[in-house]
Amino acid sequence: MAELLLNPHRVPSYQSAAPLPGPRAFHTRLPGYASTPLRTLAPLAARLGIAALWVKDESSRLGLPAYKVLGASWATYRAISARLGSPPEPWADLDQWRQNLGGLTPLRLVTATDGNHGRGVARVARWLGWPAEVCLPRGSAPARLEGI
Repeated sequence: MAELLLNPHRVPSYQSAAPLPGPRAFHTRLPGYASTPLRTLAPLAARLGIAALWVKDESSRLGLPAYKVLGASWATYRAISARLGSPPEPWADLDQWRQNLGGLTPLRLVTATDGNHGRGVARVARWLGWPAEVCLPRGSAPARLEGI
């Protein structure tokens, strides 16, 4: 049986009188944000006998080949807001976001993953100038390690 490690420093989920912006309002301020493009798969639609088939192209999300950076950034923002007691608003770019972190010393972002979520957490840590620790399962593919 795997050992379960509990974080004694866990910050409770965000609770404050100050409302958080919605995820979309938050994400649109991140560098390189763009709406997910839709791609048509007309040949496959024809083979399936349906009028149209579209797929969300998440091959480049905020400079990463996966959408996981959206969840990692939003979770980090919520944890920071909980630790501060209110959202670090207003901010329009990463420099302002970092300035609004107040007296927070550089925190270490930590996650356990077997892939793209670790890339997202590492990217957010880099944006904030913080260290990241990404725990991968033993035997993870070298390409996953390099990607993170």
